[in-house]
Amino acid sequence: MTLVVDIGNTTCNFGLFEEGRLRRRLVMPTHPIQTPRQVAAQVRQLARARRVRLEGARAILCSVVPRMSPVVILALRLLGVREIKVVGKDVRVPLINRYRLPKQVGQDRLVGAYAAWKRYRTACIVADFGTAITIDVVTKAGEYVGGVIAPGLGISLEALATRTALLPKVELKEPPELLGRDTANSIRSGLIYGCAALCDGLVRQLKAKYAPQATVVATGGASPLIAKHTTTIQHRRPHLILDGLYLISKI
Repeated sequence: MTLVVDIGNTTCNFGLFEEGRLRRRLVMPTHPIQTPRQVAAQVRQLARARRVRLEGARAILCSVVPRMSPVVILALRLLGVREIKVVGKDVRVPLINRYRLPKQVGQDRLVGAYAAWKRYRTACIVADFGTAITIDVVTKAGEYVGGVIAPGLGISLEALATRTALLPKVELKEPPELLGRDTANSIRSGLIYGCAALCDGLVRQLKAKYAPQATVVATGGASPLIAKHTTTIQHRRPHLILDGLYLISKI
């Protein structure tokens, strides 16, 4: 049994892998920052649901929220986890990092790129629809060459609500059609179809310039809403980063 943890800007994702398969997940909000005991209590419930003892287990995590990392590490120690590896500190993602400033790349982006590359054994473009939208390129030779970053759907919703006088903050869900016929659905349509168009446009340009034969993979919390409206995405892997963490734990 291997415990993997992806600490993101919006949520912390915990996954229990057994014999190479993701058996159980736990998602908790990253903010407000909880105490180690609070986090440990929730992870303990996850383990009990699978009748798993975490004492002596091994864990691996990646994080883009430095304040949350020590909280999770302390929580895992309270649970008796024997070995905790942090990606970027204790273990590196086994890709050749061609970013101009390699340390600026979020470890989650590298982990996702690695997971896609290992699964499809070819050049890949990974579109991650999370708090931010990232679209990254990894070559067939296993070189992470870079990517693009855009605001995610939640950030865009919040910006419209806080920076305009009359637009409300709406629940993010599928609009009934492309053409919005009320304000809430006009916002939903603009964000969801607009994000899909942004993805398709960027992916086409990235393929043309850097990876013509790349396989295009979508992941992230908003990917179910976005991917079905695109024409370039070939595969949806909602737990791609968790899969990547598990693969790295076995190296």
